[in-house]
Amino acid sequence: MKNKSRNLKCFAKGFAILIITEGGGSINGILITRADDFGSAKAANAAILKALSAGCLVRNVSCMAVGSQIESGAEALAPWASQVDLGLHLTVNAEWDSLKWKPLSPPEAIPALLDETGNFHQTSLGLERAAPPPEQVLREAKAQLDRLTALGLPITYVDGHMFPYLYVPGLEPALRQWCREKGLLYAAAYDSLYQGGPAFGPSYEAFSQSVEQWLGTLHGQTRLYVMHPAQFSPETMAFANRDFPAGVVAWERELEYRSAIDPVWTERTERFGLTLTRFRDLPAART
Repeated sequence: MKNKSRNLKCFAKGFAILIITEGGGSINGILITRADDFGSAKAANAAILKALSAGCLVRNVSCMAVGSQIESGAEALAPWASQVDLGLHLTVNAEWDSLKWKPLSPPEAIPALLDETGNFHQTSLGLERAAPPPEQVLREAKAQLDRLTALGLPITYVDGHMFPYLYVPGLEPALRQWCREKGLLYAAAYDSLYQGGPAFGPSYEAFSQSVEQWLGTLHGQTRLYVMHPAQFSPETMAFANRDFPAGVVAWERELEYRSAIDPVWTERTERFGLTLTRFRDLPAART
């Protein structure tokens, strides 16, 4: 399918995408594969870099500029920009109990984005109740983008950690315009194509079977597949809150890591007629 992807022409309007080949035949589906939270932990960085080396699944990497390990992983990630898209994973929520993302902007410049501890709001509801002006979010977005570019990461798109544009009135059009001005792809335009992924399981074998079943439901559609590959470690055990007890997220991310390096994806894309796609190859991201 890699050779076929070079011959694709994509026509997009909104979220409706028609894919045809130069020869006039159709293909079964497009899978926009995105690995989130690069920079959140060394375990995430290592997993995503290994997935990129494997080359069988990940085509987009979303980076957390506020993550504690973004600096340690940036140098190794940057060379991959010629093959995959690197994005700003705009972060204005800090969802875990013991691990917190702190803003890069001066606190006095973005007061509505912060809770009483000086961290981002833990939940989307907390962000919604704070009702931050879009200008404050854009100020933090600029600081996060500047951080990534200063680390040598060629950022091509923007998406959102925990979908902040769904909870801040006026943010979606403001962020879309900001992306235009910065020359970045507004990848959040494809969020509606994310309709969940394969169900997790107690073993990698069970998860792999779930992936097969999930792929069988796509039926020629275009889907966004969001994953969070990370090696199981004490770092990822800290990815926990009242909704996700310690160990749950760590195991799920370990499963996604194992999947992202599994060469079976090469055979899967052929068998299910899928093309794995970068955001830059989908024109609707530019509108």
